[in-house]
Amino acid sequence: MYIATPAPHRPATPAPQYESRFVGQVAPRSPSYNFDSKDKHWIISEGTPVMTKEVIGLVDELYEMRLETLLSVQDLLEAVVGALEKQKVLNNTYIFFNSDHGYHLGQFKQQGEKRQPYEEDIRVPLIVRGPGIKPNTTTQALALSIDMAPTFLDLAGWPLPEDMDGQSLKPILLGEEPAETNYQFLVEYFGAGTSPGVGCFYYGPYVPFLHDAVPMSQSDIYFREYYNITEDYWELHNAVASLTDKETEEFENTIWNFHMCTGSSCHKMRGKKNSRA
Repeated sequence: MYIATPAPHRPATPAPQYESRFVGQVAPRSPSYNFDSKDKHWIISEGTPVMTKEVIGLVDELYEMRLETLLSVQDLLEAVVGALEKQKVLNNTYIFFNSDHGYHLGQFKQQGEKRQPYEEDIRVPLIVRGPGIKPNTTTQALALSIDMAPTFLDLAGWPLPEDMDGQSLKPILLGEEPAETNYQFLVEYFGAGTSPGVGCFYYGPYVPFLHDAVPMSQSDIYFREYYNITEDYWELHNAVASLTDKETEEFENTIWNFHMCTGSSCHKMRGKKNSRA
């Protein structure tokens, strides 16, 4: 069974019984909050003004309402678990709690944005319970959205199609820790509208960003961004200038190979290390 709630998506209207439950809660003020950066792609550097006091208030209001709508999601989850328990199948059922993507609430001046290549957008929760999963455990293993389908098939005992780019998380869920926890992977964004933008970036952690929604020359629309997450977790300073020509070429080749891979060839690439990753 698949359940997808609109909450906490905009307009994030809370149920009447939960209105004003989180009055006074404000969006997290991380180091990137309302950060004005000129070394990022044009949506951040030129296309978004610094938030005013009025805009900050609206973002905080949205954050409060999002929290309140999630109380209804909690009710739904409790109802589903209760129904499974009543039918005496809870202990034979896997439950995956996940999200489609992260969200900006003031980070890099983005006022409710979700289509950026930064930590706030690409990291999402993944919580799983079910037979054979040890309670209250966490793992550093990589889990991607493309891994969901092969995981479901594997848990159900079905063979995995060879052309699936994702990998089954079943061994990890059942307690097997991977030997390698330093991964690389590709994140792609194909935009929206009749002339979509194209974002193609991979976590090496090197981030090129391409946008072609309006007629521009290649030099105007192609942006390269690079961040060492260990040294600059909030991705405040684009360090692409620190890369040598050889390293840049290596990253570009990796991105291209990820873009063209399929099935097992993608699996092999995920475990490789880049020299600067």
